[in-house]
Amino acid sequence: MMSAPSGFVAIIVLQATLVVVAAIAMGLFLGASAGWSTLAGGAACWVPSALFAWRLSLALRFRPDQVAAIFFIGEFAKMLFTVLILFAMARVVVTIHWPGVVLGVVVAVKANWLALLLRR
Repeated sequence: MMSAPSGFVAIIVLQATLVVVAAIAMGLFLGASAGWSTLAGGAACWVPSALFAWRLSLALRFRPDQVAAIFFIGEFAKMLFTVLILFAMARVVVTIHWPGVVLGVVVAVKANWLALLLRR
């Protein structure tokens, strides 16, 4: 059985890998803009997830009595940061390909479910 930090790392690596594969596929089939947008959409999810996993692993190691509170606050912060990153992308990136962004987000979010299935 995996320890918590190595499990967190495996999920983040799975998220990043699946997003990169989706971005490459979108880039090959629909062009570079679609590929980069897919990568950016996925990164908008897995970067906050990686920060959340890092913070939660610190809590498990040094403050196990506060893990539940850190988990719920971290989940809220993760969702907030994801929305803020997507909002910033919409305001800053001119050549954004929204179907690619949505695909990247969906792939990153569903990677968590895939990780649970693979763990069994």
